Amino acid sequence: MDFKTSLIGLIILLLTCVPVIYLIINATGREKKIKKEILQLSQQNGIQLDNIEIIGDCIIAVDGVSKKLVYSSKSNPTNGFKILNINEVQKCRAKSIKQNNKTLDWVGLEFDANNGSVAIPFYIENSEIEYTKDPFICLQDAKRWESALRPLLNVS
Repeated sequence: MDFKTSLIGLIILLLTCVPVIYLIINATGREKKIKKEILQLSQQNGIQLDNIEIIGDCIIAVDGVSKKLVYSSKSNPTNGFKILNINEVQKCRAKSIKQNNKTLDWVGLEFDANNGSVAIPFYIENSEIEYTKDPFICLQDAKRWESALRPLLNVS
């Protein structure tokens, strides 16, 4: 009886763990593929990215030497691929739109550039696209990116 109980326990353990492990491996493999695709698109445009980060559905990276910011969407990285010249940006700020004190509707970075303003969303409350992070974590990520990009701005 002891062997049968152990066997049933092992089968139940495998039935619960194997799908979770598969999902983790599948998600990390997909993110690596997306990062590689963004890196190739950047290199085709003469941009050497240091660090590529995925925040929700947003992929964001910067080349500190050429002062170019690259961003795209995780759901469609090739068609959503955009380059922002940091030399043309006057202001960079982390922005959030609050529904109330406990709920955020929108979180991202906002840039005031020579040719208008650009907003890069990290979190959108009512979006159907997968946003996996908590909005307050996305806000912290936006503030971290703001502080990393401010030294690159040409503010006169």
